[in-house]
Amino acid sequence: MISAEQVQKLREKTGSGMMECKRALEASQGDMEKAIQILREKGAASAARRAARNAAEGLITAYVDPAGKTAVMLELNCETDFVARTDEFVALVQKLARNAAEGDPSATTPPSATEEIAALSGKLGEKIALGRKTRYDRQGAGVFASYIHPSGGVGKVGVLVDVGTQSEKAASTEALKTLAKDLSMQIAATAPRWIRREDVPAETLKQEEAIAREQAKRENKPEKIWDKIAQGKIQQFCQQFCLLDQPFVRDSSGKTSVGSVVKQVESTVGEPVQPRRFMRYKVGEDE
Repeated sequence: MISAEQVQKLREKTGSGMMECKRALEASQGDMEKAIQILREKGAASAARRAARNAAEGLITAYVDPAGKTAVMLELNCETDFVARTDEFVALVQKLARNAAEGDPSATTPPSATEEIAALSGKLGEKIALGRKTRYDRQGAGVFASYIHPSGGVGKVGVLVDVGTQSEKAASTEALKTLAKDLSMQIAATAPRWIRREDVPAETLKQEEAIAREQAKRENKPEKIWDKIAQGKIQQFCQQFCLLDQPFVRDSSGKTSVGSVVKQVESTVGEPVQPRRFMRYKVGEDE
């Protein structure tokens, strides 16, 4: 007869469910090693079935090393939000981000990470897959910041931002660190596509202008004001999708642009401040 103690011991060794462990021990007539082998064989079959499932849930986390030289944002996917909220899933996504920041930037996903993901997938009974990963390494003086929404280190929306300065002295100021954090929260809330309007592809602006002119035509607006209407639409487009043109979300009046906030920080630190790059993830999105 298989005891509860044997079942518990096998469960601790394999992470499998209680009934799976009991059946494996019964099939192996109480032989622990054979039971483990049975579970591994079943686990392989289960993993093959899980691979065909859709892992559209999950969590995002970010890690900035204490020296501020490397920052990583990472997404780990699963099938249900229930699994994403388990302590084991949260711990794994945070560990993977930390390891990715501490490892070789040119390295692919290490075998150890693949094994840990597979082990947790087998234990929780869902497909778990490593999603997107962004790593930023220092490009001169500056500071990294991240924001994960909701707070707590993991969430459904994540942002990583890199803000540059000319000197390490400016990079170490609270003004710059606060700006970087504010920018990460801004990006999380507003989902810009570019930092500045000069970054917008000319073809995109041309297309937006053509759309605006066609709308004005269909609305029977006088042709002599079509250009003015188109320029107004381009302005609105940039205020929506260009970070520095956006209204600063922490100013409820909507009169302060992000660009003007950056200028204020430049005055404080006494040198140019340059938002260099950013990445925004939302769980389940391809981009």
